[in-house]
Amino acid sequence: MYSADYLSRYPFFRDVLQTMPLNVMHDALTGLVARSYILRFIQSLIQDKTSFALIIIDLDNFKSINDNYGHRTGDAMLESVAADLTRFVGEDGVAGRFGGDEFLIVYFGSTDYDGMHDFLDAMYAEGGVFRKNLRVAGKVIFSTATVGCAIYPKDADSFDGLFALSDKTLYRGKSKGRNCFIIYVPEKHAHLEIPKLAQRSLYDTFARMAEGFDKGGDVSEKLRLAFLSVQDNMRMQRLFLIDSDMQLIDPDSGVLGHVESPESLMRNGLYACHTFEELEQCCPALTKALSSMYFESMMLTQVSRPGRAFGYLAFCPEVRTMHIWQESECAAAFFLARMLAVYLEQHET
Repeated sequence: MYSADYLSRYPFFRDVLQTMPLNVMHDALTGLVARSYILRFIQSLIQDKTSFALIIIDLDNFKSINDNYGHRTGDAMLESVAADLTRFVGEDGVAGRFGGDEFLIVYFGSTDYDGMHDFLDAMYAEGGVFRKNLRVAGKVIFSTATVGCAIYPKDADSFDGLFALSDKTLYRGKSKGRNCFIIYVPEKHAHLEIPKLAQRSLYDTFARMAEGFDKGGDVSEKLRLAFLSVQDNMRMQRLFLIDSDMQLIDPDSGVLGHVESPESLMRNGLYACHTFEELEQCCPALTKALSSMYFESMMLTQVSRPGRAFGYLAFCPEVRTMHIWQESECAAAFFLARMLAVYLEQHET
């Protein structure tokens, strides 16, 4: 919770504190600056032409946490994240609650791309705010978020313009599978439109996957070309095939070795984990192979047709990442596995 001494270093809060008690400016649940005051603070900075970065944070899958664990657990998670944000931002800015599971950071520590990249990257690294287990209300919850960022006045010189760009980068992060940060770059993002990012990304991914799969010659090439779309639009880095003989195959380099069947882990043909603890107990050879390439989480989907199993596809995110798998990523994995199963069934000898 921000103290009066800390907030008073900024003229806007110093003026407000002359007529308002401190608790009025605090969000009742998290102790961060409340929505109306963080927004007025941003407007005052623009009026004074003070450079800063605007960061919008949206917790991933927060609704499912409320649905599965209850709203008290959800509230406890919001309090925990807020405390981590306050600690992480330190004396370089101010964090506020935008509403629901969204937060804002007004950051003064850097106003260039490289500096912002280092700051946000550290937010996801070990000891940061996200991609880690939170122990809240007696539960252990893996916490991730999607972040969008734009800089005043470099990217926009008005309140509405700055928010529009930060919001656009946030949606770009969501369209790429969440659990990531996007910093506004005109060359990359100026042409993007939020409605298209929000509504078309999954359809476009599936369409490009099917097109790539159809263009490929053998199985390895089909997987490689289809996976390009997933790499472009989601937070997946590598794809492996586990064939019916339990050989782990890299579509680019061939057979990597023999692994165990993860059949016992499958739930409706899918298994997703953000750490290797459970996987290591069932499939130590597979865990060892993936860990040797510095992966820390994975998703498996079964390649099968009624009465016929052909193996599995293993999807891995960025290295050294405990990834929380999104519904869109699971859908893409299922779609690719189903295309492969149909192809293998049709070409059985």
